[in-house]
Amino acid sequence: EEVEIWTDVDGILTADPRKVPDAFSLDSLSYEEAMELSHFGAKVIYPPTIQPALERGIPIRILNTFNPSFAGTTIASDAAPSRYPVRGISSISAVALVRVQGPGLVGVMGIAMRLFGCLARRRVNIILISQASSERSICFAALPSDKDAVVAAIAEEFAAEMADGRIGAPVIEVDKAIVAIVGERMKHTPGISGRVFHSLGRSGVNVSAIAQGSSEIHISAVIHAEDEPKALNAVHEASCLSRTTSVNVFPAGC
Repeated sequence: EEVEIWTDVDGILTADPRKVPDAFSLDSLSYEEAMELSHFGAKVIYPPTIQPALERGIPIRILNTFNPSFAGTTIASDAAPSRYPVRGISSISAVALVRVQGPGLVGVMGIAMRLFGCLARRRVNIILISQASSERSICFAALPSDKDAVVAAIAEEFAAEMADGRIGAPVIEVDKAIVAIVGERMKHTPGISGRVFHSLGRSGVNVSAIAQGSSEIHISAVIHAEDEPKALNAVHEASCLSRTTSVNVFPAGC
């Protein structure tokens, strides 16, 4: 009737409680929301674990071995809708952002296939992809440990284009992190992106790249790794997931 996964936390939380002290447990999630959160760092579940239950419509319940009386979080296709468009915030702490650019990318058929094909042959896992509408650049996130394989793969595949200047050498920025917000109701709620990026800007967090899935169930932003805790707390509060609001008080006078 259902699959129970017993772990050491009270179900799935709105964010990592080690980084967001105000995070709290969710009563329910859809399969898609749970898989998106797990992809972007939520360690309670592993996406392939969900797939067999998803195919058969079997609910999954995440429970706490150290708090067995707690109801936990239920993952199901008919999860109760939340009053908040954003259900959770997750992050990946260490990524490398790679940018490939040059006039040789514009209007050329098969460039993306060649780029990601050569990376796949080197067994480089791609975490996030973002492309400018001008088609002059493509950037993607990968693990920092794969940066040498990325450089070698691109140099081999695009040797001719790099030799005549149509494509430049890949630019790699390390010490990056990805923050992702997830929620099925986001696609029906105007202003979510504005609220998220306004909160990041107000907190002094610079965004290097943005990606949004076509399903509109999540938005991801690449930021400096040192800004990850600040960004998570700012977005958590801006998404109405915090039960308290932080304010700054400045006493002044003689």
